[in-house]
Amino acid sequence: MRLVNSSYEWVEQELTFQPEVHGWQAAVRAALLEANVTPWNGFTVEHVTGTKIGATTFDASGRRHSAADLLAFARPGRLHVAVRAAVTRVIINPIDPAARRGRSRPAVAAVGVVYQDRLFQLHHALLRPGGEVILSAGTLGSPQLLLLSGVGPANDLTSLGIPVSVDAPDVGKHMFDNPRNGISIIPSVPIDHSLIQVVGIPSANGTASYLEAASYIVPVSPMLRPAGPFISPTSPLYVTMATIMEKVPGPLSEGSLWLSSPNPVETPSVRFNYFSRPEDLAQCVVGVRRVAQVLQSRTMDIFRSSVGSASQGRRGHARRDFRIVGATLPLDWSTNNTSVADFCRRTVATLWHYHGGCVVGRVVDKDFRVMGTQSLRVVDGSTFSVTPGTNPQATVMMMGRYVHGAEDDRGAAQQEASEHIIVQRIGGVKPSSSACELIQHTKHFSDILWSVGVHGILMLLHPVHN
Repeated sequence: MRLVNSSYEWVEQELTFQPEVHGWQAAVRAALLEANVTPWNGFTVEHVTGTKIGATTFDASGRRHSAADLLAFARPGRLHVAVRAAVTRVIINPIDPAARRGRSRPAVAAVGVVYQDRLFQLHHALLRPGGEVILSAGTLGSPQLLLLSGVGPANDLTSLGIPVSVDAPDVGKHMFDNPRNGISIIPSVPIDHSLIQVVGIPSANGTASYLEAASYIVPVSPMLRPAGPFISPTSPLYVTMATIMEKVPGPLSEGSLWLSSPNPVETPSVRFNYFSRPEDLAQCVVGVRRVAQVLQSRTMDIFRSSVGSASQGRRGHARRDFRIVGATLPLDWSTNNTSVADFCRRTVATLWHYHGGCVVGRVVDKDFRVMGTQSLRVVDGSTFSVTPGTNPQATVMMMGRYVHGAEDDRGAAQQEASEHIIVQRIGGVKPSSSACELIQHTKHFSDILWSVGVHGILMLLHPVHN
């Protein structure tokens, strides 16, 4: 617990800032409280019941900070970074039986990776004795790389002509994505553009959907506007939209990822099976109703537009309502579970918080080592069976710090002489009594609101210490 919390705090100290909340976000804050998402917790990185302001990775000048900033703490002379280097597979070789020292030890070990440069030339990066390959390619990338490397369901790999190194039936299984549903409006008054800053957490134990909001500019199709003497008929009209959304925690519905071909540059296939579990659909129904309650608050009245003709307005008060973009809530949203459930199914979208595919206890052990292999780990969101907090970014970065610190505790002297290859390609539990259980249950879930990613990076890393 101490190492988990100190790792969170280090990430928060180096990468996060308190945002200035005004305009749309301030209105959402007031509306959440009016809708009884209480108490008001102010600015905090703790995952607690109520309404709060979360940390942001944008500083006061608007500069975005990411996990790449943490490279400043590495020793430059011991770190080699290859950009535009797409890893195509991990090199896995058999271990000499005489060196296995017992029948229970794995029969194969990772010895390096094959990667492709921007000119599509292939290269090998090989480990020194005692080193490791660490996959941090995200929920879609890490299972894909294991499958391409021969670690996965044997029958599936054989059918694609991929030599089987380890028959691991759970690689690519137990894939999850948190369903997102919401309402978007064109506000009647000018508003600022904002990322998610204010969060409503009706229940911190994951039994109720989280509520978030954002505002942004979107282009409207040219077909929806008339052409004029100074306006091209193909020019889009840009309008400001505001969205209030709910995100189902967990979830329980699970899907899978599989290879469409052995070609490493071909995107894998994935199906998340949203709402295949009735519990998730029931949570969405409750969450959508909370979105409606937020919109019905008096705070939101200022964003309503007049509805009806000018003559109706002269005879009395014109009716005011929201200019909704996309699907509207059913009229009987407060009483009809079936109609709200249908709305959930029709409008479900991703919040890009997918996880799973290399779940702890099924594909990796309590120390994130790929079971059945040596010198190979996965350290990213693919090891989760639930998404932590309202945004998993803080936990993913904490894991890197945690794993490094845990290895230091086991013996830095041995680590100092070894070499690690860290693969980050797209970023990104059945917990046992280990770090994963602490990650899952510690109250110190940081909510860093908005995601970052590092694409196509291969790092050759000698262990470094602060």
